[in-house]
Amino acid sequence: MKFLFITFFNFLFFLSVSADELEIKEKITSILPEGAKIESIEKSEFTGIYKVFYGDVQPLYVSENGNYFIYGDMFSISSNSVTNLTNIDISIKRKELIESLDPSKLISFQSKNEKYKVTIFTDVECGYCRKLHNEIEEYNSLGITINYAAFPRSGIGTSAFTKMVGAWCSNNPQQVLTSLKQGNDPNLDFCDTQPVSKHYAVGRKIGITGTPAIISANGQLYPGYIAPAELIKLLKS
Repeated sequence: MKFLFITFFNFLFFLSVSADELEIKEKITSILPEGAKIESIEKSEFTGIYKVFYGDVQPLYVSENGNYFIYGDMFSISSNSVTNLTNIDISIKRKELIESLDPSKLISFQSKNEKYKVTIFTDVECGYCRKLHNEIEEYNSLGITINYAAFPRSGIGTSAFTKMVGAWCSNNPQQVLTSLKQGNDPNLDFCDTQPVSKHYAVGRKIGITGTPAIISANGQLYPGYIAPAELIKLLKS
């Protein structure tokens, strides 16, 4: 009898949660921008509040009846600290998106004494991307492996996009990417399997607007150029 009671209670609880989620989905869908869709609805750490992910790495916080929402940061308070829960959620989503990229489609500069790996969204026409690349050996010597993803800031079909497709399709991507960042105009190959469009789409979803954009293995975003000595400090912390 006790087992039947517990099972019945769990069944009622499941129905309640499902009803909340359905109501939230119906109401929030009606206010989302055209083309956006709800990807997941999860209970938050805040009782009575749900996290709604809809194509952005930052969630909406929505009441269980769907009548109220907040777009901002949620914090938890302990006896001696305050934790930004939204930043944790965003980092987790970034990490998932980075892991969705095929590692074989990244242009990698491997450290021989690897301690950290970062993914850098780069643009061959970006001045600070070129500065960072000129110091690639120093990053590597400090134990930082750099995996480049393509992010032509000017968009799909532009000059930067075409150059980066050529780099990623070449027989020697490292050499061609380096040559492009040095301002050269090498002969470029093209291929149907180019990953630049996907990289760009993932970068947009992550919220990248400028390059270089450095993302650590745990999903932390460091926007802009960061000198090798400073980056290793950030990664260690």
